[in-house]
Amino acid sequence: MMTKGGLPSGSRIWRGIRVAVALGLIGVLVSRAGLGDLASVREAIRPVYLLVALGIAPVSLFVRAYNHSLLLNRGECVISLGDIVRLTLVGVGLNLFVPTGVSDLAKAHYGYRVHGNPERMVISSILDKVTSLTAVALLGMVGSVIASEPAMAWSAGLVFVATLVPFVLPGLMPWRLVVRVLAPKADIAGVRLEAAARASWGLLLAVWGISLVGWVLTFMIVYLCCLGFGADIGPAYVFALAPLATLARLIPISAGGIGLGEVTLVALLVRVGVLQEIAAQAALAQMVLLLLIPGTVGLVLLARGRDES
Repeated sequence: MMTKGGLPSGSRIWRGIRVAVALGLIGVLVSRAGLGDLASVREAIRPVYLLVALGIAPVSLFVRAYNHSLLLNRGECVISLGDIVRLTLVGVGLNLFVPTGVSDLAKAHYGYRVHGNPERMVISSILDKVTSLTAVALLGMVGSVIASEPAMAWSAGLVFVATLVPFVLPGLMPWRLVVRVLAPKADIAGVRLEAAARASWGLLLAVWGISLVGWVLTFMIVYLCCLGFGADIGPAYVFALAPLATLARLIPISAGGIGLGEVTLVALLVRVGVLQEIAAQAALAQMVLLLLIPGTVGLVLLARGRDES
């Protein structure tokens, strides 16, 4: 059964369910955060930490975009860095409505439709996501060791190893099928496909290094949000929980993992003694800085792009 918009009704139903789950989880967080008593919140807040986090947020997003540009523009300039920044913002905007993994694929499809070169656009987006997970897993391992969290260190280590498989065993990746699914009408060139899928270890090391910097900035924002609401916690533990909070967003039961990632963050903070109210406030603050603000900008850019086309 198809709807008037051309989407299967089942897809719309599941999208509605995921949005409802996200809103429900955010509602739970708001209730746990005690935002009804704004006077108490204002007394406890430390605005300087939140202002620093706000200043870091665009830098973190730029680092992510630059990292993608290394994979996308290797050998030749496909699109400018400014366009990649806009594409990154569109990806965050899409992430407000669809699961994280799906939003990355949707971003790749959008990039191909706007800028062409489906082989490079699609494959670079996927490689960018996988290398990003490798970097956050490495960050989690280091943070877990420093914070004396062996279980979290082993979990991060498993993610680290799993994300190396596409590079150690590249023949396992069905790149032609992936590009064909995301760009069904594109004229796929075998030479360009092979070039896009081939990344040197030197390039990968650079990408992993820059991605690691991006994740450090991202979870420094989380840490600053914790400090901004009075949480007594060290940065090592915040880095240790990074892989679990990130992977929670990949579970496709909530739109963009919104709410699910925040609930996971709250649970991990409460685990080490942070008051639930403070943990919920910090989780909501980092969600605004890392998702809602850039996502809103991305949706505006997406809408403008459609109007222009």
